[in-house]
Amino acid sequence: MKSIGFVVALPAEARTLARQRIGFGCQLELPQGHWLMVSGAGPHNARIAAFRLIERKIGALVSWGCAAALDHSLNAGDLVLPERIVTPDGTGHAVSPGWRERAHHALKPTLRITSGPLWGSPEIVASSAEKQMLHSANGAVAVDMESAAVASVAEARGLPFLAVRAIADPACMSLPRSVTVAVDERGDVNLPKLLRHALSHPAEFVALARLGKAFNAAANTLRRTVHLLGSDFLLPPPAAGGY
Repeated sequence: MKSIGFVVALPAEARTLARQRIGFGCQLELPQGHWLMVSGAGPHNARIAAFRLIERKIGALVSWGCAAALDHSLNAGDLVLPERIVTPDGTGHAVSPGWRERAHHALKPTLRITSGPLWGSPEIVASSAEKQMLHSANGAVAVDMESAAVASVAEARGLPFLAVRAIADPACMSLPRSVTVAVDERGDVNLPKLLRHALSHPAEFVALARLGKAFNAAANTLRRTVHLLGSDFLLPPPAAGGY
């Protein structure tokens, strides 16, 4: 079985793959022999993480974690298994079709899945209005900040690639202002700063509770995905007809 390298932006997302707490910039060997790295948010951090995982002689790359919905039909906890990732410069990245098909077939009886395009954004898409604009402009169903970078590294190195993303905030939801003012470039949240802002804007606590509930739905979906795909994550051998 080939070892898979998982690029995960945030420590909270990494907990869906491993029980241990793992911080930004850290790598962890999973029980199945795969490797996980917490990259931090954004394409630059994700690209660095992908190259560092390649140093572990991994045989495939996965962009794993949460995404924001752009399509209003998607709910918190829905799974995105995109056939392609699109970016603002018009570059398109395809996932490994055979691998994606095997994963989709195994997951569809249990999970609500979309295969629509995933938008690779260089920055946080915070408002519902911005989400609607992106969906109308390019037809993407969801957005994240890391998958396009990981896909580009996989393409350059000739490695199988898969993006697995669960919806953590629906298209109708704008991120609470207390989050956007408290998060840094790698995605770490300054909790005292968040609380100060929320205490001065009490309505923020309702929005934070909704966001927390949506994230928990996404995390539960990712954990179920791990269980359903098994130890090899259904990565097909080349002899089985290609990736």
